[in-house]
Amino acid sequence: MTSICNYSHPELQITTGLTRQTSGTLFPYNPEFYQLASGLYGPGTIYCWYLLLTSVIINWCFHEKNDSGYRTPGISNDLLAALAYPLFAATDTLIHSIQFLGTPYRALAIFCLRNPRIDLPGFFGTFNHTQLNLHSIPPSIVYLGQRAIDLTGPLPVCYTFTGLMFVGLLLDLCFNEKLHWRPTTWAKWLMYGTYGYVVLLMAVFHFSLGNVGISAFISLYEAILPFWLFVLFATCLLVPLAVFGGLGMLGTALWKGNRKEIREGVRNLVSCVVLAVFMGVLWPAMLSGGIPLAPDVGVSLRERDQIAALLGGVTTLLFTVGRLVRKFVQEREEEREGEVEELETLAGHAH
Repeated sequence: MTSICNYSHPELQITTGLTRQTSGTLFPYNPEFYQLASGLYGPGTIYCWYLLLTSVIINWCFHEKNDSGYRTPGISNDLLAALAYPLFAATDTLIHSIQFLGTPYRALAIFCLRNPRIDLPGFFGTFNHTQLNLHSIPPSIVYLGQRAIDLTGPLPVCYTFTGLMFVGLLLDLCFNEKLHWRPTTWAKWLMYGTYGYVVLLMAVFHFSLGNVGISAFISLYEAILPFWLFVLFATCLLVPLAVFGGLGMLGTALWKGNRKEIREGVRNLVSCVVLAVFMGVLWPAMLSGGIPLAPDVGVSLRERDQIAALLGGVTTLLFTVGRLVRKFVQEREEEREGEVEELETLAGHAH
């Protein structure tokens, strides 16, 4: 069986005389496969959305407490933007899946284009391994690839959102009181309403594929990927923080001249360096293993619209972090002023 899955491995096919494009990893010699793909799911836009999600999480985790000691985050601009994107992606998935109805091998095409490194013959039948000439690709294969790539753009957005919301729902139901976290009613209804809408359209999408087995594999791999990426990014974020923290502890110990603290600081710093080396090996292995940070829609991060979207996300996150830092500094200054006033008051009573 020769399918779009064979053509998505150009390194195994005949490419003599073809020019390799700068964008697109699945079909670098055949840009016609990306004609229907949208820049709305390009790397800059996807990274912008990741940064918006980070901004929302930071806002909610460090929201000021009320008189009862609970954090009560509500609707904000970054929350609305972070919810609007998967809402649009789910609707886009539904529309394109309807247009894809009746096309043979559509489920297999989506799976192999989203997971090009998976060994398919053991699970989905026998494939023709004869070298293919990328100069002349049958129109039916081009159509199948265009439609499949068009769907692989919004699909990971929906699964990333549903995964995060599922974790948030568990935290809200099981650890609400321990975390002292009570979002406003409107914020909860907005998030859970968006979550329910996306889950419903994802269910319709999977039923539309017409192959329960492959649909289950798509769901499994797409559900696992966001958690793997989250663990990876969280670890990469903690490594530099831990290294700087270890350097700070060691510097303080050296300044104090405490030998015990110096030995402890050296051990912590060595542990951080070992972890950094491990992550330095893990990151290239992840990239070479084909784990996508963004869907392959033939759009480069160097394009102006992608740069603009990425800058929007960076600006939003920096504004959020800056506001929290200013708030923290202001609170520390108020505490110091209160301590000074208290000392002055005690000194006055003493005189």
